[in-house]
Amino acid sequence: MDRSTTHPSIEELKRFSTLQALSAQQLNLLAGVAETRHAAPYHLLMDIGSDDQQTYFLLEGTLLLISKDDHKREICADDRSAKSPIAQLRPRQYQVKCKTNVRYIIIDNEYLENLAKNHNTPAGIEGYEVSGEALSESSDFEDQLSSRLLTDLEQDCLQLPSLPEVAIRIGQALEDGMSDAHKIAELIQIDPVITAKLIKAANSAFYGSRSPVETCGAAVVRLGGDVTHKLVLSYALKELFQSDSKLLQNRMQALWKHSTHVAAICYVLAKQDRRFKPEHAMLVGLLHDIGVVAILNYARDFPSESMQPEVIDQAITSMRAQIGSMILNNWRFPSDFVVTALEAEDWLRNKGDEPDYCDLVIIAQLHSYIGNNKGLHLPAIDEVPAHSRLELGELTPKMSLKILEQAKDQIAHAQSLLNI
Repeated sequence: MDRSTTHPSIEELKRFSTLQALSAQQLNLLAGVAETRHAAPYHLLMDIGSDDQQTYFLLEGTLLLISKDDHKREICADDRSAKSPIAQLRPRQYQVKCKTNVRYIIIDNEYLENLAKNHNTPAGIEGYEVSGEALSESSDFEDQLSSRLLTDLEQDCLQLPSLPEVAIRIGQALEDGMSDAHKIAELIQIDPVITAKLIKAANSAFYGSRSPVETCGAAVVRLGGDVTHKLVLSYALKELFQSDSKLLQNRMQALWKHSTHVAAICYVLAKQDRRFKPEHAMLVGLLHDIGVVAILNYARDFPSESMQPEVIDQAITSMRAQIGSMILNNWRFPSDFVVTALEAEDWLRNKGDEPDYCDLVIIAQLHSYIGNNKGLHLPAIDEVPAHSRLELGELTPKMSLKILEQAKDQIAHAQSLLNI
């Protein structure tokens, strides 16, 4: 049962992506009518089938959402998904209970609709269904997609191609202490395409010498076991960035291009800051958006009319971090990969004085967005905590960009290494 009722502050309202398009005057008006409430564990906030005309935002605590088919998922106040209204479809598709003590905001939909109407707020107060239909369809698509993805993931039947056998076998061999280059080469040669790519990489500007290598064994000797493993994984992973849907294949190709660009910048930054391993950094960068691959794979099963770009973008924004981290955890990748997939777009992430691979990926992404529209809405490089933890010489954004500008050829070479 609710214990108390107050009003939210403007700063609390601005935490939510769906309200950030409002002006200062609108936020001030909204703060006067919205209510902040408390509820205890097990309190029922909403029930399946309810057609109540209220919108809920989670400020503190954890909620439990239970669907019609008894699928359960939790939403914590710190989750990315909590930036949007909770279970906003009507009639309600979830029973929502408090798992812990919670504090939440409740707003009458009629007031939000009048606010939009009277103050010329665009119908897309991002993600809030003011009129109902188009955004309701978008939310329905996202809700169904999210439910299917999370259910399959929890039941260990996620429809994502598994890592090729060659990558798994090499990883296991190295974990078991195998150091014989020729035995490692025998495992790689199961896959002729990856074998050819590895030999070409060993002869590239990064690793080559005057005498070219001609066999897989010689390539492994030149590269070493750890670098060999990272490169084999990188080449194997490219197979996942494919879709048999023409509509989605372009997005897969754009995703691969973005991922390889970020990975290449990570490689160059890691060579600048010697606390990192360049090939490891490159692979972390390559996999930071692996959750998007899963989302696009699942999206192909929906009718083409559902797959509007803005609908897919919203689904990706809501789920990429959680799905990506869960995939990498299921693949038993090291924690560097899992944490980065989960937090790489938390631009103001501040996790201590020592840098980690997620810091590298944050800086690499910010650099990759310079010059395009997305970069206009992101913080400057020197405004993010990750920047101050990396050893890039003089810590100014101009100097960081100068370092990367000077390394343009290295970035291009690293990107080409991934596209052999």
